[in-house]
Amino acid sequence: MKKSLVALAVLGTFAGAASAQSSVTIYGLFNVAVMKSNSGTANITQLVPGAAGNIWEMRQFGTSRLGFRGNEDLGGGMSAQFTMEHRFNPDDGAQNNASSFWSGRSFVQLTQAGVGSIYLGRDYTPIFWVQLKTDPFGNDGLAQSGSAATYAGYTTPASPAALGGARAPNSIGFVSASFGGFVGRATVALSEGTQTGRIMGLAGEYTAGPLYAGVGYETVKDGVADGLGLVNVGVSYDFGVAKVMGYYGRSQTRTAGTTRGENTNHVWALGGTAKVGPGLAKAMYYKIDPRFANNTRQKLGLGYDYLLSKRTNLYVEAAFGKEDARTNKNAYGFGVKHTF
Repeated sequence: MKKSLVALAVLGTFAGAASAQSSVTIYGLFNVAVMKSNSGTANITQLVPGAAGNIWEMRQFGTSRLGFRGNEDLGGGMSAQFTMEHRFNPDDGAQNNASSFWSGRSFVQLTQAGVGSIYLGRDYTPIFWVQLKTDPFGNDGLAQSGSAATYAGYTTPASPAALGGARAPNSIGFVSASFGGFVGRATVALSEGTQTGRIMGLAGEYTAGPLYAGVGYETVKDGVADGLGLVNVGVSYDFGVAKVMGYYGRSQTRTAGTTRGENTNHVWALGGTAKVGPGLAKAMYYKIDPRFANNTRQKLGLGYDYLLSKRTNLYVEAAFGKEDARTNKNAYGFGVKHTF
């Protein structure tokens, strides 16, 4: 009997050690707001979201999610990870993307400490991280810059097309460990006969204390989308009480039948955050300048986050959009964000 008890105790010890080497985390974010926009005719829905105008509506801004991520220590500096992320609309409970339940991130990854990680699946392409880290609103809310605008007309192709945006399916990617503050990223996304093209992307990021600098490049090869691409550069500096950010992007949206150099767009953005009272004030301005079209677009975004805790905040935001030959479109709103 005593031997049996000892054996059970030993087995329990090994089981506890094994379970300690792996973990699964459930995480999520709820972000919902009440907003109103005017009836401006500027064709910049991605810049100032909202309905036709002059009505109140409840919205979420593409960030609400439910996710699962896991990590397992394989020993010898090796580990394995996975991430599965569902996007939804908290105002009505609808799935955010009708064509895929896991429309956020969905990949499996192997990591060697001191070298980096290789992942397979659906994830953000390298250029996304340069853009995200220089948006004072973090691609969130009606005042954000967001990749829909600061990609300057370029959209990462995907299959099905409804999943396009900043993420690519069928990806093989590498993220290096940090070497003196430098991190490299590389991705190839296979077209798999969809005729949307093979995506190739690179980015280099450097972080040293308050300084961040990043440069990214993405292009599409093969298929009818040949000629698409984006180069972007982002810089930020944190002064403690305030943080300033700058961004530039140059896109190529040439498709079959057009000449190289046609449909080239440029975008510039400036923004920042500042600690004010119990919260954070935010501001952002950017301008998209299509090289061969007279429809320059501009947006000013302002906001304030009132921090109730590290995970919950109330916010108010306003956005002012302008486009050549159209009337201005403006919007304002308030909301609540909770992470877990």
